[in-house]
Amino acid sequence: MSRRRSTAPWLAVGAALVALIGTGQVTEAGLERLGRSLWRAVTSQTQAPPAHRRERPAADDAPITGTARIVDGDTLDLGQTRIRMGGIDALEHDQTCSRPGDRGYDCGKLARDALVGLIGGATVSCQPDGTETYGRTVAICSVGGRDLNAAMVRTGLAFDCPRFSGGRYAEAERAARASRSGAWAGSFEFPWKHRGRDNACGRD
Repeated sequence: MSRRRSTAPWLAVGAALVALIGTGQVTEAGLERLGRSLWRAVTSQTQAPPAHRRERPAADDAPITGTARIVDGDTLDLGQTRIRMGGIDALEHDQTCSRPGDRGYDCGKLARDALVGLIGGATVSCQPDGTETYGRTVAICSVGGRDLNAAMVRTGLAFDCPRFSGGRYAEAERAARASRSGAWAGSFEFPWKHRGRDNACGRD
């Protein structure tokens, strides 16, 4: 944290105190304003920023391979390493979608099942991209040379995240939408909206 950033809240408190003294009157309202300034100064120094995405040490970017344990449609474990498949966002485990003539179905669970089916017990290889998100290693994963991230988007149960993919999976999503695969066969909510994080993928 820079010195300028760490002293700024206390400068604001000092200014509030000088202004209060300058009035010649110490009122209840004035004391309340000063109290709020002090509280903001203290909390701004003690609250750590949320840990979202961060850089990983370069030595940790070697491919990770092994038998996968599937967590959800875009997350898996390889040994002790939890992998977040980069550049995509799959339907959440508690999401439901609807299709014409269907009252609804557990499309989030279907996304997990789709990833299980794509892997089929084969050895998975994941190439980290050098970042982590919420403690998970972000990577592009493959089975027998097939990009699993792209394959999940083609199922229509995961979607391109251009903020992180650079549009790498946009064509796969267009194909899924055109063929009405997965969730595209009916109505659904994008997973980032379901989580209350609109535009998290860099799109509506």
